[in-house]
Amino acid sequence: MTEKTVFLKVEEPQLASSMGSGSLDVLATPAVVALMEYAAASLANEILGDETLTTVGTMISIEHTSPTPLGAEITATAKLIEQDGRTFSFEVSASDKKGEIARGTHTRVSVNAVKFQEKTDRKFNRYRYILFDLDGTISRSAEGIRTSLEYAINELGVPVPDLDDYTRYIGPPLIDTMKNMVGLDDERAEIGARLYRSYYSKRGIYLNHAYEGIEDTLIKLKKMGCMLAICTSKYEPFAEEIIEALGLTKYFDAVCGSNVDGTRKDKCDIIPYAVETLGGDFARDKSMTVMLGDTYFDVRGAVQSGVDFIGVKYGYGDIEKMRSEGATVFAETPQDIPSLIGSAE
Repeated sequence: MTEKTVFLKVEEPQLASSMGSGSLDVLATPAVVALMEYAAASLANEILGDETLTTVGTMISIEHTSPTPLGAEITATAKLIEQDGRTFSFEVSASDKKGEIARGTHTRVSVNAVKFQEKTDRKFNRYRYILFDLDGTISRSAEGIRTSLEYAINELGVPVPDLDDYTRYIGPPLIDTMKNMVGLDDERAEIGARLYRSYYSKRGIYLNHAYEGIEDTLIKLKKMGCMLAICTSKYEPFAEEIIEALGLTKYFDAVCGSNVDGTRKDKCDIIPYAVETLGGDFARDKSMTVMLGDTYFDVRGAVQSGVDFIGVKYGYGDIEKMRSEGATVFAETPQDIPSLIGSAE
């Protein structure tokens, strides 16, 4: 099909002497101009066979031939002159019962609306590298961590501290928890960490559950063109197993955590490592990186690394402690994260 005709009865007394918009130069009723554009758009959509199209560029030049009175029944026709992919050039004309009232040319660029929006999101998205803490941000993991910690402490034969306050041990590196919370020296802390990991790998790891809505959030971020990584103080192989067990592996471009020897355990060490693992240059890409987490350890690591931070209120951390470390932007739910990615200050 190379021609399209549409009809309209003019019911609004909007007679214009001039209108200017880009290359638009008309002496015609706005309704008539709109009808000619509609004829061209309809023809373009039919040629492409796609009902989800939108226009990202349009140009029309009309020569008016006679007035268009209220109540006139108008016929507008678009004839294809040239097509180059999704760019079209048309001859457009309009007539009433007395004859032709307007004629000109029209050029338009049509694209798939959804795909165009996704490209726009990618182009204008503030961040490229999105780093997620694991416990309390991606997964509800408190039960497995607490159970494993109790096992390790009991095996060491030392008193078990109050574990009701998750903020004391969900977030910090494991070795630090063994030293600062349980009160162990360096040697005993290493033994405790090994006992913890042994139990966690067999039982605790299976007590993880993804937060409701987190998968949809990850899908949206991937569509926005973001690179996603887990950035956790947890032993890296454990983190990989957890993400696999949660069925979320396909959304993450990297899973980054600590080493078994206790090195690379702090967020300020893991954040640069995560960006480099994603293929970035950390010194160059700090402004394109954001860390998401639920504890003040996450905030502190982001601040020390010089990257932006978004806190999540649905996790285990203390909101006021995060604020005291410099956090200013928070997600109430996982569903809030995509919109904040483009607007965090």
